Amino acid sequence: MKRITVAAVALLCAANLPAITLEECYRLVRENYPLIKQYELTEKTSQYSFENAAMGYVPRIALSAQASYQSDAVAFPDEFNSLLKMAGVEMNALPKDQYKVQLEISQTIWDGGYSKAQREAVKAQQEVSMLTLDKDIDALKTRINQMYFGILIMEANIRTSMYMDTLLTSNMSAVETAVANGAAMQSDIDNIKVELLTLRQQRTQLESTLKTYKDMLAIMIGRKIEDDEVFEKPEIQLVDMSQNRRTELMLFDARIRQIDSQKKMLDVAVMPKFALFAQGWYGRPGLNMFNDMMSRNLTWNGIAGITMKWDITGFYTRKNDRHKIDLSKRSVEVQRDAFRWNTDIQQTQIKNEIDRMYEVMESDDEIIRLRESVRKASETKYRNGVITLNDLLRDITNENNAIVSGSLHELELLKNIYDLKVVLNQ
Repeated sequence: MKRITVAAVALLCAANLPAITLEECYRLVRENYPLIKQYELTEKTSQYSFENAAMGYVPRIALSAQASYQSDAVAFPDEFNSLLKMAGVEMNALPKDQYKVQLEISQTIWDGGYSKAQREAVKAQQEVSMLTLDKDIDALKTRINQMYFGILIMEANIRTSMYMDTLLTSNMSAVETAVANGAAMQSDIDNIKVELLTLRQQRTQLESTLKTYKDMLAIMIGRKIEDDEVFEKPEIQLVDMSQNRRTELMLFDARIRQIDSQKKMLDVAVMPKFALFAQGWYGRPGLNMFNDMMSRNLTWNGIAGITMKWDITGFYTRKNDRHKIDLSKRSVEVQRDAFRWNTDIQQTQIKNEIDRMYEVMESDDEIIRLRESVRKASETKYRNGVITLNDLLRDITNENNAIVSGSLHELELLKNIYDLKVVLNQ
């Protein structure tokens, strides 16, 4: 019951003070984590990659120019030229200096599904990148739990220390009276002073540890924690052991989908591709070779049609590549199974610890009540000279230890519950 009284007094004193909650810490650490900016970078990178992948059916336009001189050119044999001269026709050889300015346009009709597969691969990669960041951020919750519940434990120990300080100080007056009346020795006063000094020394250490926890938590959540801020004790919550929502499991599934997209890319890479094309150029020689033999003028020329390209070299390694992809997928599945196995062991361990704490806590209030009763009786006995001061100090220490253990058990239970929630991502 004493634990309830101490907690109630603390709550009344903190009623009008600013408070910080565990859920708020979860939110702030996510907002303050430096890698949170990576989300935006990953999203923009994926957007650009997706837009590029969608360009598969955009017309391709190429402008080129060429000037050349060759050692020989097409010409009629001398005998045939002699016959042409007899007919009054003179056909020169094609000029050895040739010029061309060309514009080429091509439009893909069907790329074998490559553009679609590429877009799906980009989406799969983005999902993997995002879930990887989620996994890293989720891991911060465990560190937040350590800091937050460490603060609650330190505060509880400090409150109990102050309660014991009050008990020792109040008994000091009784001892001083007994010494004045000759019923006790000066050493009794000295013993209590030693206990008080030791207690206050320990409290200084607790306060230093509390400040360290608060400073570390402040860095993680990205804001200053004021001295008068109260850390709310989280409520006991039920955890569904059958619902494992760990980001790592979703990441494994995303990696499998990414591998499947790679397999699809491998399949479409060996498909034929069809496209329309058109070429137009100004230069010499042109399509009419005989006209170029008779004239040295530059001419306009053009050609259009349909092309089919089928690169079959991918068939040479396709079988082995598919086997490698299947092995990669199996490797991820094995890692996922191992992660589930480890998680099941971890959650079972925490669940058993939670059950143990529930059982232990059932007797905490009764132990504290009995320790308080024994201490009060010892105070009366000491005043009546029945027991020594050491006996009284022992009973005061036992009551203090019982209160500390009761608070510690409750906070350990809460920490285990919230650690289990982190393990299952609930």
